[in-house]
Amino acid sequence: MPDKRKTRDGLYKISDLSRQTGVPTATIKFYLREGLLPPATVKTGRNMAYYDHSFVDRIRFIKELQKKRFLPLDVIKAVLNRDESVISPHEVDTLVGIEGKFYQELQYAPGLDPVPYEKVTERFGISCESLDSCIRMGIVTPVNREGVRYFEGDDLRILDTFVSMREAGISSELFPYEKSLPLYVDAVGRLVTEELKMFIRSVNGRVDDAELPQLALNSVKLGEKLIGLLRRKLILRAIQDLRSQSTAESALRNGTQSGVEGGGTRDEAH
Repeated sequence: MPDKRKTRDGLYKISDLSRQTGVPTATIKFYLREGLLPPATVKTGRNMAYYDHSFVDRIRFIKELQKKRFLPLDVIKAVLNRDESVISPHEVDTLVGIEGKFYQELQYAPGLDPVPYEKVTERFGISCESLDSCIRMGIVTPVNREGVRYFEGDDLRILDTFVSMREAGISSELFPYEKSLPLYVDAVGRLVTEELKMFIRSVNGRVDDAELPQLALNSVKLGEKLIGLLRRKLILRAIQDLRSQSTAESALRNGTQSGVEGGGTRDEAH
């Protein structure tokens, strides 16, 4: 039976793509902007476009690579576009080989039951607008089960961290989420991409495939500990640098002021 959501020409609207794939329309629009999807098959107006079935397959593939194979979007783009300057087919195979236990352990959150999208505002005190913004930025990613969107695993920990920040007095005025979070996503995204490249290129031909998932998991966990400690160290260093800079500027201002006052006294004595 043909899909009733198709147009008579056998094409889909973006809302149909969303229903077919379980990916929110905002996320699909993000994929289009970022070049993960090609231009629309047919564009009939400024805000109206139609897409063929290949878009359904490609969106599902992106979703699988992003969620099940734990790949960042720029690597996914390289995979889709076969850009070997970013990642080679052999390296993709290696990444695919470390899924399974690796992915499950990273996502599994003991004691945290999945939370439906509609319950997030009540549970975490986050507005739908803010939640949708976090989804667009890739900070949290809902999973679709039988037409219902849920958040699970580390996404719940992230949302709970926002609650803890508010309770600690770190308000949106002190930590402007709309400006700060994109910086975090960009910086961490670039970091994990380079980490993945280095890891994959280092283990190729040196580590047995059966050992890869556990080795990758250990690398992630210890890397998180290292980055946390390094961040604290660099924060202290930045504070010291700012304090030294402030002290030097203060001394310079005082010296300049003393010179002006001293020169005035000499002129008057003369």
